[in-house]
Parts: sequence; structure tokens; C-alpha cells
Amino acid sequence: MHDSLPPLVPAIDAALTKWERHGRPGLPESGFALSRPPGRRRHGIYRVDTGSPVIEPEGHILRMAPSPDGRSICVQIAERADEDAALGLVDTGTGALRLYPEVRCRYDPMLWSGDSSGVELVAGRSHGLVRLDARTGRTTVSAVSPHTRLRLFPGGRSGLFAESRPGRPSRLVDRATGAEVAVLGAIVRVLPVDEGVVVDDGTRLRCLEPGSGAERWRWEDPDLRVTSFAARGQDVVAVGVRAGRSVIVRLTQGSVSAEREVTYGGAPAVATGVSADADRFHALVEGPVLPPRVIPAEELLSDRPPAVRREAPARTERHVFTAEDGARVPVVVTSPADARGPAPLILTCYGGFGVPSLATFEPTVPAWVEQGGRYAVAQVRGGGEHGPAWRRAGHGLAKGRGIDDLTVIARGLVEAGLTRPDLLVLAGASHGGVLATSCALGSPDLCAGVVSTAAPLDLLNLGAHPLGQRWAGEFGASDSPEGIAHLRRISPLHRAEALTSGAAVPRFLGIVLAEDSRVVADDTLAVADALCRVGGGATVWRAPDTGHGGNHLDSLHRLGATVLSFAAATTGSAQTAPSTT
Repeated sequence: MHDSLPPLVPAIDAALTKWERHGRPGLPESGFALSRPPGRRRHGIYRVDTGSPVIEPEGHILRMAPSPDGRSICVQIAERADEDAALGLVDTGTGALRLYPEVRCRYDPMLWSGDSSGVELVAGRSHGLVRLDARTGRTTVSAVSPHTRLRLFPGGRSGLFAESRPGRPSRLVDRATGAEVAVLGAIVRVLPVDEGVVVDDGTRLRCLEPGSGAERWRWEDPDLRVTSFAARGQDVVAVGVRAGRSVIVRLTQGSVSAEREVTYGGAPAVATGVSADADRFHALVEGPVLPPRVIPAEELLSDRPPAVRREAPARTERHVFTAEDGARVPVVVTSPADARGPAPLILTCYGGFGVPSLATFEPTVPAWVEQGGRYAVAQVRGGGEHGPAWRRAGHGLAKGRGIDDLTVIARGLVEAGLTRPDLLVLAGASHGGVLATSCALGSPDLCAGVVSTAAPLDLLNLGAHPLGQRWAGEFGASDSPEGIAHLRRISPLHRAEALTSGAAVPRFLGIVLAEDSRVVADDTLAVADALCRVGGGATVWRAPDTGHGGNHLDSLHRLGATVLSFAAATTGSAQTAPSTT
């Protein structure tokens, strides 16, 4: 029998509501932004100059692409949070939306013609090259091989396309001439600059001539993971992560003309994106208790000290602990400004696919800190915070290192006097949920509880999930005796089944998302059943109206309040009672 879900803590519910009032601004793109303004529950498209809405749909906007003349915006809108979107066209003058439900897409790049007469995309879910005539509203579809991934990018006379096939390098092709511009290991993003294009291949930026493929310049920093970049004229501004910290770089014709660690108001911050619009570069900056805001990128690149030092309601500090093999593993901890001694602490991680884990803004962080708790983000091996070697050190058959790193951090936080095992809750979503649950069940004395959200917890059965086959290389393939033994050692389900009856087991909250198109619920249910069989406390909650991608604020509020209330109940740090919200 699974435990019942703890009731929400009213004080946490109220604090979360307060911090959620801050909006989620989007970066400007051709005079428009995909944003959630303060006080709104859903994302919409707004004019940057006036802030007036263009469209505020009930569904989820996955992506937008304004036309060059600004009269139309091509959108991908999902009715539910399952990331299954339909193509749409918005009239920016009236806000009228015309949907094309037969064209199914999912974050596919969209490319407008220079005269704004039409827009194209390779719709992965519809398996075709789609052209939408903006004047007549008609669509035409050309078949695309299901074994080839095509993406459209701006550049040249009529755009470029990237062609990728399993086991082969990616080709960048000029659509106007059919000429091969480049053959690269990967093509992440392509942007026009001057008369060339800048290509991000995952390890470096290259400026190429679309017609000949001649390389004008290349820039590479092996220690910097570029997460976003924008181009204008001869300049490129990139943001990324180096040594676990957010960095912004300006390149002029391929040479670094300015570089800074990101700060805002005199305190460390994170630049999560950058764009070029209205003759300037813009950056999206945030921090654990700093709500996101769009500012001129020049402010982050400037040597000028801040006019006013921002007084934060919390302090954020970096700690480093040493793993058994000598690796130095960082963790970023946000605490109440006056915190002293052990406190209830939520420790989170991601640690996979080379994705950086940085201390960004989520309303749950300041809401938890306001209740006297600490919130920590671990940068374990397998993530993208410390360069390619760090990512490789926690990939495939080395995945156990990321779990060991999380264990080292948890014990280090206890030894540093920041928390105690009975006050510690591990939490992770998706890949992070695998690491957090495996860590907690592999060392049951480590923490009081663990929260896993939308995670594949049976690593020997990844194929049961809609996207599971794509994750085999990340965790280590199960096509050899060595691989099977490795996965069995670290799989959360197998660790749960290996526990003996009566053993002290952390409380488990498994969250499954009702509209998840990537991870099914079976693994989470199986882990909860295994824990209940040995006398452990386990709860599985199906979060309504939520998916693996973007979600409306109503769904996120309930999700965040549930996690924080579970942590409060598990650590005994707050009185729980039914919420009035």
C-alpha cells in the first residue's frame, strides 16, 4: 500500500504564490517575445515595444518565428502539455490564429522566405517538408525519408538545411545551389552574420561562406560549453558555462573582444540566453532568488561597477567536495541570509547529456528558503558544467560516477554543518531523478527522503519509454554482459528490489506527469511497490495537466508546492495542514 500524499503546507503555498507573480520574460525576436508577464498563468506572444499581447492561447506555444515584415508569426501550439504541436499562423494585427492540425511538429526550426510570402519547416511528426503560403493559407507537403533528419536554417539566398543520418556526420547544404557547405560531427544551430553564417557544431563556432563553404574564422574554447549565441553584423555574443559558472563572450570577426563572468547587481548570476534584435544584443539573466529579466548584453560585458548593489533575501555560496578518485565536485547552495548551522536542505542534480546545472530561478527556491531551508544544486560528472572531459567522466559505463559524486556532496554538506541526514531530501527530474533515486537507495542512511519526477527508473528496460532508445548510450547500452551488470548496479529499481525487509529506507515520492510524452509511469510504480514490500514509505502522485516540456503556471504551482510540502513533512520542518489555495 502506498502512503498518501502529504497535505500542502499553507506557508509554503503562500510563499510560492508570491514568488510566482514574477513573470517569465522571453528574449526579443523581430520585435516580439514569447513570455509570461507578471501575474499571468500562461505564456503568450507580446510586442516588445509596448508589451501589448498579440495572442494568449489556451494551449502551449512550443516555438514561434515572426515573419520579416512583422505581419505574421508562425507558431507551434500544443493543445496539451504533451509536446505534440500543430502548426499555426498568427496575424499580428488582429491576433487571429489559423491552425493546421494535420501538420504535427515538435520544436522544429521554421524558416521564412525573405519576402514574408511563406514559411517552411521539416515537421518531424508529420515526416515531411511543409511549406505554408502566408497569403493563401495553403500548405504543401513533400515527403522526407524517415531515416533522415532534416532541419532548416537561415543563410544564403534561400536558406540552408542540415541533414543527419544515423552513424554518419551531418551535412550543411545550401538550398539555392545544392552545394555542400560543410560536413560536421553535429550541427546545433546556424545563424547568418554579415554575408556568411555562423555554425555551432557543439564544440566550436565557425563562420562559413554559404556558397563555397570557405571558412572565414573559427573560435573554440574547450573549457566553455556554449548554451546560446546571437549574431549581428560582424559580432557574435555567446553565453555558456565554464568551471561551473555562467560566462558571456563577445566575438568580433572570430576574436574575443570582451569576456566576463556573469554578475547582476554585484552578485553572481546566470545568463540563460541571448538574442540580437533592434540593433542590439539582449541577454536573459536570473539567479536563485533573482527573477528572470531581459537586459542589454552590454551591461553584462561592461567593466562598470553596478550603480546599486542588489540586496538579496538569501546568500548563494559555492562548496567543493573531493570524490574518492580525487575529483573536485562542486555544489551551489542558497541559504537564508541569516542561516547558521544545520537546516532542512533540498539537494538537486541533473548530471547527464552534457547539460549544465546552474543555480537559476525557480519560485520553489526562494519559497523554500523563506521557510528557513537551504537549496543546493550539485554539479556532478556527466553534466556540462566543466567541459567535455567532465561530461565523458559520467557517461555510459561511467554513469555510476555521477551517482557517487552526489553521495560525496550529500555527505560533505552534512560534514560542513549545513544539514543532517534527517534534514536532507534529494530531488531530481528526468535524468536527475535517476541519479537522485539511485543515490538515496544505494546509501539509505544518507537522507530522509527522495523525490523523483518523470524519471526512467528501470535502466534495464529503457525501451519501454517513448524516447528510451535514445538514452541507451547515455546510461550504457544493455547489449553486453558488462553493460547489463553495470546497469543493474546503478538502476534505481534494482537497488530498491535489493533492499532487505526492515531496513531504514528514505521516504520516496515518485511524481509522474499526466501528459508526459517521454517517460511512462511503470518504473516509478515498480520502485514504490518494491519499497513498500520492505516496509518503506512510498507515494506515487500523478501530476495533472503536466508534461515533460513547458507547463502552465497552475500545473507548476501544484507540482512545486507538492515537492516542497513533501520535503517539509519528511524533515519535520513545518506543520502541514490543508492548503487554502
